[in-house]
Amino acid sequence: MFYKFAVVLTLLSFVVIMVGCAALLSPQEWSDNYALLDGAQATSIEMIDGDINTVGVTSSPSNSDSTVGRSAAPEIIVSLPDKKVVRKIVIHSDNIKNFVLYADKGGSAISGTDWQMIKTVQRVKSNPIVIPVLYSFPTDRIRLSVLGTTDDAALTRKENANGIRNLTNAADCATGST
Repeated sequence: MFYKFAVVLTLLSFVVIMVGCAALLSPQEWSDNYALLDGAQATSIEMIDGDINTVGVTSSPSNSDSTVGRSAAPEIIVSLPDKKVVRKIVIHSDNIKNFVLYADKGGSAISGTDWQMIKTVQRVKSNPIVIPVLYSFPTDRIRLSVLGTTDDAALTRKENANGIRNLTNAADCATGST
């Protein structure tokens, strides 16, 4: 009798261990993409259309305080139809290199927003960019401020070349040469 009980208990333990290991080793399932919900909006709608091949354009905020001739960092704001607890943010971009990610905690009666910094990334090393949100709170707005892109160096070189070309043209006009 004791022998039969021990065999049944051993088999039951083995089945429970196997089921538990299978649950631990199974791949993690993704939740719904909140940016694709009906009513979700963004400052560039192409960024939340669900197609990773479309390209959205960031824009500088119009009401920002610019410091000493520098414009504010371009940004994208995604507004969800209702508050959700966001645990992970995935960005599909091979252009973004440095950025700061914020979530709106809800604000007060005086200010409609209270941006809480979630993550600052100085060097993006992979695509897609996966940002785990370690401390979660309900939010209905996410803001991504882009501090650097792979195109920045090329744009700076182009602007410098245009500036030198304009200076050369201005000097030619001043000396009367054409």
